[in-house]
Amino acid sequence: MPINTNYKNIFSMYNPNNVRGDAKLFAKRVVDFFSELTLKVDKNTEVDSVVIFYAEGKKKLGKNTLYAMVQCVELTIDCKSCLTWSIAKLFKNDDIKQGGRVLGSNCEIRYELYPFIRS
Repeated sequence: MPINTNYKNIFSMYNPNNVRGDAKLFAKRVVDFFSELTLKVDKNTEVDSVVIFYAEGKKKLGKNTLYAMVQCVELTIDCKSCLTWSIAKLFKNDDIKQGGRVLGSNCEIRYELYPFIRS
């Protein structure tokens, strides 16, 4: 049975390190990359009979490499809206960090400047 996104049970966590250089440009590039990944979300895996919609990737940003992932559980009515809301939540203030994540019961996003996903 499909479920609505629960926006009350979502929290954010951030890498403690600030971005060096142009933080606003960095944030824009992260948001753009999250948007690319959101378009690629596909039924990827099944965990304990729950289907996970998932996309991940990496992108060169100058001397750094950005690593990011997005995912939703199958029963989420609108995965892309949940992800878009979570992306906006990450950058709602001007304190731009080198990494961060938004965790919820329906969807999750994460980005870092180091690899965090096992293949």
